[in-house]
Amino acid sequence: MGQATTIKAVRHYTVKMMNGFSKFKCVLCRHSVTTQEFSSQDGNCRTQAARAMNEHATAAHGCPVPVSSHGAPMRHVY
Repeated sequence: MGQATTIKAVRHYTVKMMNGFSKFKCVLCRHSVTTQEFSSQDGNCRTQAARAMNEHATAAHGCPVPVSSHGAPMRHVY
Protein backbone atom coordinates (compact mmCIF):
# COMPACT_ATOMS: atom_id res chain seq x y z
CA MET A 1 0.00 0.00 0.00
CA GLY A 2 1.07 3.59 -0.60
CA GLN A 3 1.66 6.23 2.01
CA ALA A 4 -1.26 8.24 3.32
CA THR A 5 -1.34 11.93 2.46
CA THR A 6 -0.91 14.19 5.46
CA ILE A 7 -1.67 17.86 5.70
CA LYS A 8 0.51 19.85 8.05
CA ALA A 9 -1.15 22.92 9.55
CA VAL A 10 1.08 25.95 9.13
CA ARG A 11 0.38 29.34 10.61
CA HIS A 12 1.83 32.14 8.50
CA TYR A 13 1.96 34.67 11.33
CA THR A 14 3.07 35.15 14.92
CA VAL A 15 0.93 36.64 17.68
CA LYS A 16 2.36 38.93 20.32
CA MET A 17 0.31 40.08 23.28
CA MET A 18 0.66 43.82 23.82
CA ASN A 19 -0.86 46.09 26.46
CA GLY A 20 -4.56 45.32 26.00
CA PHE A 21 -4.42 44.06 22.39
CA SER A 22 -2.72 41.48 20.19
CA LYS A 23 -0.36 42.09 17.27
CA PHE A 24 -0.30 39.58 14.40
CA LYS A 25 2.86 39.67 12.25
CA CYS A 26 3.57 37.88 8.97
CA VAL A 27 6.54 35.50 9.24
CA LEU A 28 7.46 36.15 5.59
CA CYS A 29 7.54 39.97 5.57
CA ARG A 30 6.95 43.03 7.75
CA HIS A 31 3.16 43.13 7.32
CA SER A 32 1.18 43.18 10.56
CA VAL A 33 -2.27 43.92 11.97
CA THR A 34 -3.55 44.45 15.49
CA THR A 35 -6.85 43.53 17.08
CA GLN A 36 -7.43 47.28 17.54
CA GLU A 37 -7.97 47.56 13.78
CA PHE A 38 -11.16 45.46 13.94
CA SER A 39 -14.59 45.98 15.47
CA SER A 40 -16.12 43.54 17.94
CA GLN A 41 -19.45 44.32 16.25
CA ASP A 42 -18.16 42.19 13.34
CA GLY A 43 -17.19 39.25 15.58
CA ASN A 44 -14.14 38.27 17.58
CA CYS A 45 -11.28 40.70 16.84
CA ARG A 46 -8.62 37.97 17.13
CA THR A 47 -10.48 35.85 14.60
CA GLN A 48 -10.74 38.82 12.23
CA ALA A 49 -7.01 39.57 12.59
CA ALA A 50 -6.09 35.93 11.97
CA ARG A 51 -8.31 35.85 8.88
CA ALA A 52 -6.68 39.05 7.60
CA MET A 53 -3.23 37.53 8.07
CA ASN A 54 -4.25 34.32 6.28
CA GLU A 55 -5.64 36.38 3.39
CA HIS A 56 -2.39 38.39 3.28
CA ALA A 57 -0.26 35.23 3.22
CA THR A 58 -2.31 33.82 0.35
CA ALA A 59 -2.45 37.04 -1.71
CA ALA A 60 1.08 38.36 -1.11
CA HIS A 61 3.07 35.14 -0.76
CA GLY A 62 1.01 32.47 -2.52
CA CYS A 63 0.65 30.44 0.66
CA PRO A 64 -2.06 27.79 0.62
CA VAL A 65 -5.43 28.55 2.14
CA PRO A 66 -5.49 27.22 5.72
CA VAL A 67 -7.53 24.10 6.40
CA SER A 68 -9.74 23.76 9.47
CA SER A 69 -9.19 20.96 11.97
CA HIS A 70 -12.16 19.15 10.44
CA GLY A 71 -10.48 18.97 7.05
CA ALA A 72 -12.78 21.42 5.28
CA PRO A 73 -11.32 24.61 3.78
CA MET A 74 -12.09 27.71 5.81
CA ARG A 75 -14.43 30.15 4.10
CA HIS A 76 -15.63 33.64 4.77
CA VAL A 77 -19.22 34.35 5.65
CA TYR A 78 -20.30 37.75 4.43
